[in-house]
Amino acid sequence: MPLPGKSKKRAKHVAALQLPPGTFQRYVVELTHPRNLRFLGCTALAAILVWLITMAWQPPMPYRLGIVPQRNIHPRVQFRVLDPVATKTAEQEAHRESRSVYDNSPERLEQMRTRLVSELVRLTTTEAYDEATKIGWSEFFPVGGDATEGASEQHREAEYEKLKALLAREGMLNKFEQRVNAALLEYTQRGIMASDQLDRKEGRAASIVVVSPSGTGDQQIVPLNDVLKAQVIERIGRNLELEIIKLADADGETDFLVQPINYWVSKHLPGTLTFNQEETIKLRNEMVAAIEPVMKIYTVDDVISPGGQPINEDRLALLQREYVAYNNSRSYWQVASYSWAILGMYGALSSLCGVYLVLKSPEILTDLKSFLLFLAPTMGTIAIGYWLDDRWEVEMIPVMVLAMTLAIVYRQELSLLVTACVTLALILSAEGNLVGFVTITATCSAAILCMNRIRTRRKLIYVGLWAGLVAFLTKFGVSVVVGQPAGLELLQSSLWQGLWAIVAGFLITGLLPFIEKSYGVLTDISLLELGDAAHPLLQKLAQRAPGTYNHSITVASIAESAAESIGANGLLCRVGAYFHDIGKMMKPEYFIENQDVGGNRHDGLNPAISTLVIIAHVKDGADLARANGLPQPFIDFIEQHHGTTLVEYFYRVASQRVEQNPDEREVDEAIYRYPGPKPQTKEAAVMMICDITESACRTLVEPTSSRIENLVEDLSMKRLLDGQFDECGLTLRELRLIQESITKSLTAVYHGRVKYPPPQPTPV
Repeated sequence: MPLPGKSKKRAKHVAALQLPPGTFQRYVVELTHPRNLRFLGCTALAAILVWLITMAWQPPMPYRLGIVPQRNIHPRVQFRVLDPVATKTAEQEAHRESRSVYDNSPERLEQMRTRLVSELVRLTTTEAYDEATKIGWSEFFPVGGDATEGASEQHREAEYEKLKALLAREGMLNKFEQRVNAALLEYTQRGIMASDQLDRKEGRAASIVVVSPSGTGDQQIVPLNDVLKAQVIERIGRNLELEIIKLADADGETDFLVQPINYWVSKHLPGTLTFNQEETIKLRNEMVAAIEPVMKIYTVDDVISPGGQPINEDRLALLQREYVAYNNSRSYWQVASYSWAILGMYGALSSLCGVYLVLKSPEILTDLKSFLLFLAPTMGTIAIGYWLDDRWEVEMIPVMVLAMTLAIVYRQELSLLVTACVTLALILSAEGNLVGFVTITATCSAAILCMNRIRTRRKLIYVGLWAGLVAFLTKFGVSVVVGQPAGLELLQSSLWQGLWAIVAGFLITGLLPFIEKSYGVLTDISLLELGDAAHPLLQKLAQRAPGTYNHSITVASIAESAAESIGANGLLCRVGAYFHDIGKMMKPEYFIENQDVGGNRHDGLNPAISTLVIIAHVKDGADLARANGLPQPFIDFIEQHHGTTLVEYFYRVASQRVEQNPDEREVDEAIYRYPGPKPQTKEAAVMMICDITESACRTLVEPTSSRIENLVEDLSMKRLLDGQFDECGLTLRELRLIQESITKSLTAVYHGRVKYPPPQPTPV
């Protein structure tokens, strides 16, 4: 039976035992780490900005021009739209019913009245009837009649005598003038329209607008029949008859004047209304503008776009009005729930990409700048795609540019994932069309899968052409599958999609230098340009350190083959090798490959000083690279190709001195090591192995294949055991492949040669 104390101690040990955290726990711990909180903050801010830019609180417009709906589309809510035909009809009716405007000139009636009185005064001042007849008395009577001419003359003469007697009475002429004025007063204000002015009247309104004389500006609406001269003559005649009768008194009659005065007035009555075309047009336009738009009401039972027929301009306008009406009719709860759903979708897609970054691409999360260079274009693509004109489906361009950029900068898997997430977010926020999602995703995937190696700028154009073909076929095929008719409209839309993919290919070709500069990446195009032997640094290296230059060229050839044997970037290794030792040109005479046979500069130096001189070429090379604008990967090669290895020659010399002289201070190994860092990539590890093996191979007296193989294996294994490959992810299998490739390359360079016999002297 175990002792109680021991059982208790064992229980404590069991309770203290904890299993390693699972994947989810590790992910939570990683996210909640203080260094990652700023990444989370930037992601949340970007999601909110995209949420605002894309107006995620309202659903997207689901219809586009040319789409053929499978069934009748009914309004979701009742809405009203302008009926242009009915409105136009109402405006035309208002145009026809508009009133004409006339200016009234009452002075014409005044002039007629004055002339009438003047004629009567002149007639009554003559002595004889014959003289009165000659000066105008006959104008008061019509020509001819039922009575004989003689009887008529007698009658006229009798009435003339009555007129003289009447007007000879005191004050009668003034009274007569007042009565005539009273008879014409109504038409002085209303006006009289002559037949020529009636012909100019516009519209079919039964009334006109009469403008008072200048100065007053008053207007009145007058029935047309009340101002026509034909009707006015009759009314004026009755007015004159009533007014003239009022002149009668106990001493005399005035009936005899009615007929002559009526006749003269009807004969000389002027038109006082003049057509005003400018005011008429102005009034007509005002009446047309005052017409209220005629609205047509659509209910949920109406069909605003029949199934099986393409959506044209008119139907799309109706659908847009219904879309606006539906959004305006939604309650606060509906808006909030939809908005939160979209924001949740953004969060889910961001989380998916975040998990991938943490597990597969942690280099993006090394600092805030790298993360923002990834986040900003991603979120910007969604915003740009949302605001582009949806009629031509141009959102293909920014999404494809993003896809190709991510494939160049990072890796194809990350580009595929991010492009799918961006396309899904864009489609759900801006279009809601399955055809669009499939088309954009397929096109971008086709482009991404072709972006493995970019050695010429033509390849980007070829990628755009290939993606354009995929876009055309996908758009056409998927549209037919979902029920769109294979007609001219669909063919045109598919061609536009292919064109946008080609445009994106040309666009990324022009943006490539800026992408490389911003992200610090190198494509094969830039590597080929930098690998030109005419580069100023390489020319200076060849002039000042020809031995180092020759060593760099040899290492470049060996490193390219070794890198390609493990699937690494051989071109990057080759061009990087050209520059990995440029720091030696600062003090070329201190490196063995540049020294003459005469002597060695290190013979008179302390081993520690010599080590400092040798190690300095790493820092000098990095400074030269930065000063001349070399890309960061080349600077990494310069700093990492020695890692933290030991400068063995001078370390051994120092150790021997300590052994020979016990008074010497013990050798500190750290002083004789390079500052590092250790290789961070497989390419840098390949560079380290190729650099040391090529230098060491030069010391072999007889570089046979077996000796080279042993040398390569010994040196690479020494680096492995020294921990130089701990941070680059190099596997043992890959190390073996690198050794085999380097052995073959060095054997080809330093192979044995046939010794030719010395030339025989020429016999005399």
